[in-house]
Amino acid sequence: MAVSTLDTISAVECQLKAAGIPEARLEAQILLSLATGRPRSHVVADLIDPLSPEQQKRLEELVAARIRRTPLAYLRGTQEFFGLEFIVTPATLIPRPETELLVERGIACLRQTAYPPVFADIGIGSGCIAVSLLKHVPEAFAIGVDIAADALSVARLNARRHQVAERLALVRGDKLSALKPHRFALIVSNPPYIPSAEIGELQPEVRDYEPRHALDGGPDGLTFHRVLVEQARDLLVPNGWLLVEVAWGQAAQVRSLFEANGYSQIEVLRDLASVERAVCGRIAGCLAHTNSPLQQQRYRG
Repeated sequence: MAVSTLDTISAVECQLKAAGIPEARLEAQILLSLATGRPRSHVVADLIDPLSPEQQKRLEELVAARIRRTPLAYLRGTQEFFGLEFIVTPATLIPRPETELLVERGIACLRQTAYPPVFADIGIGSGCIAVSLLKHVPEAFAIGVDIAADALSVARLNARRHQVAERLALVRGDKLSALKPHRFALIVSNPPYIPSAEIGELQPEVRDYEPRHALDGGPDGLTFHRVLVEQARDLLVPNGWLLVEVAWGQAAQVRSLFEANGYSQIEVLRDLASVERAVCGRIAGCLAHTNSPLQQQRYRG
């Protein structure tokens, strides 16, 4: 006798609960959707046929992986961010809703600049920030930098997926060293910001699966921020913006870094949960060369 959809969901839910996974029923529905290739709404409404042997095997593999705490986004292979669907793999961080704050402010920065709307995304990962900005500011161009070649490959796929690849140059490099001689209206980054000693305390989905280099911010979590704040000064056009994400409790220290390095109009931005999530500031001054080659060229990602 075939097992009903609801019985299958309940059985998977029990397994996930036993493994300590929250929202077990929701995840059971998602895993069944992935195994069958049918929308979750069809699963919930019991509109799917009994599982074939192949589908049953696939479901068992998915459940086993989730019990090992493989992130659901990696099992699905995609994650929604700023209204767009992004390919994600273990080479990249999983996009998170709080990072959408960087896109919202980045759009405003690019739309008000007196210079060509050229920006850089440092530690581009999946490309969720850069691609979202390019989608919402059609006249913008960007350079995306990452130390990991695999991450750049994912960013390239996402740029093509959302038809912005011709406006995004991807460069393998460490921090801002790859950006010279270009100048930017905006430099944006979601840098590593977890103190090294706290990595082991993270959820296993993060600690054991997401790329360590994209998480570990050094002894106090601010190693990357110090480099960004100091070096971005020489890479921004007059009144250009630096915009960086921070962890809970880091905003005051990062604001001080901005102040010590001569930034003005410094703001601490809060996310929807009212957590201080990002810091931005402008750098004034006169640059000898504000016309970047990037501003006249088109790139294929």
